[in-house]
Amino acid sequence: MRRLSIPILIVTIGALTPSLGYPQADRDVVSAAAICTKLQPPADVKLIGSPRWTDKGSLPAHCEVRGIKAHKVEFLIRLPVPWNGRFMMAGCGGFCGELLADKPGHSNSINEAVKRGYAAIAHDSGHKAASWDTDWAADSEALDIWAHRILPLMVDVGLDLTRQAYGKDPDYKYFSGCSNGGRLGLIAAQRYPHLFDGIAAGASIFDLSGTAGLWGNWLIRNAYTDNTLLLDSTIQSPLKKVVLRQCDTKDGHTDGMISEPRHCKIDFAQDVCEDSNCLSREQATALNALYTGVKNQRGQIIYPGAEFGSEHYGDIWLFGSAEKPAWGVRASEGYRRILERSVQQAHAKSALSVEAMQKLIARSPVPALADAKNADLRPFVDSGNKLLIYHGLADPLIVPKPLEDYFDAAAAATGGRAKLESAARLFLIPGWGHCWERPAPVADLFDPLEVLERWVEEGRAPEQLTLKSRDGAQTMLVPKR
Repeated sequence: MRRLSIPILIVTIGALTPSLGYPQADRDVVSAAAICTKLQPPADVKLIGSPRWTDKGSLPAHCEVRGIKAHKVEFLIRLPVPWNGRFMMAGCGGFCGELLADKPGHSNSINEAVKRGYAAIAHDSGHKAASWDTDWAADSEALDIWAHRILPLMVDVGLDLTRQAYGKDPDYKYFSGCSNGGRLGLIAAQRYPHLFDGIAAGASIFDLSGTAGLWGNWLIRNAYTDNTLLLDSTIQSPLKKVVLRQCDTKDGHTDGMISEPRHCKIDFAQDVCEDSNCLSREQATALNALYTGVKNQRGQIIYPGAEFGSEHYGDIWLFGSAEKPAWGVRASEGYRRILERSVQQAHAKSALSVEAMQKLIARSPVPALADAKNADLRPFVDSGNKLLIYHGLADPLIVPKPLEDYFDAAAAATGGRAKLESAARLFLIPGWGHCWERPAPVADLFDPLEVLERWVEEGRAPEQLTLKSRDGAQTMLVPKR
């Protein structure tokens, strides 16, 4: 193994963890780099290479440990010096399948936390695949790990290595995730209420069967006609123009953002023309269906549709090309394969009817395994731990209305709004899409962990989020819902 050239760093365990408060006599003077090289694999872990000490790059000096847990889950943990006494686990997006330890930002990422002194762990959720692919789910153990067991598995690994590195347990344990990571955050609150002191759940696909099943199937039914793509990425520009022209002023401001999307009513058939920059009649019909929501044969809306104002992000998630289908289309097809496989049903090559999808969801054991829809949060509230839920009103992939309904149901099941809000807060962010996939037209940056720290450690419950623009020139305050 190549020897790293590092400065000699003489520290004490107490220096690594200022909050220890050990008596001076109990402090053994050691090298942080030497501690790193002596870390041992936790139970059921095989290390990939030796623990590595590094003080290069933009991160603080840290020990990096990479390994495989339970013969399936690849993980990487970074243990910085100095340590702030905190541990965090990151989520992963979609159906996961990659170890993205250097993913930038705050969406299923660890490096921003490491920069602030966190011991932080990233993982691939137990399989290798593209984030929309689900062939791996034929392995029932892999599916179980992805659905929920990844949480205690990674906490066990992370706490073991943290104890070895710093000589004590962390003072606080946090989870931060977005999209599927947001689903895992709600899974943690519902099934593992004592696992984390604070949970940040962003853009949560908590209702996987509704979003990837009903809504995703509806997207495919309307984006394609006779297996030919009708709504492709070229539709984004004319669609955005139509929506902004009719709805931008509904909130009293002409600012390129729709902060009150439900005040907006559009019939896209009124914007049909022959020009290539306009909508065709067939496209207008399909868009009306997408924005209205999923309808059954009786014409009843059984799942909400896209929100006006989400057009800025549609080409990423909803409208692809014949050669490269949109991510939402691929992921919905992947979820349908999981459902079909679970009931030994042949894979359909095109979208199902709404009723057929409902029956498939009802027959499959997967929703009970992976959905995070249990509204009874009393065990979590009683634990004293905190849950920060945030979602973009302009999210085209995971429409926000079901999460609002869930929060209301949780208030009813948990003993009222005040009791729920002692432990959980919901924020709906105007103009924000899905997990920072593209800069919003307005301020959209904040650190969920900083919000949680103030709540968990100082008792300062968030009444609003303060978002900054990427150039630092704008600020937007978002009140709790």
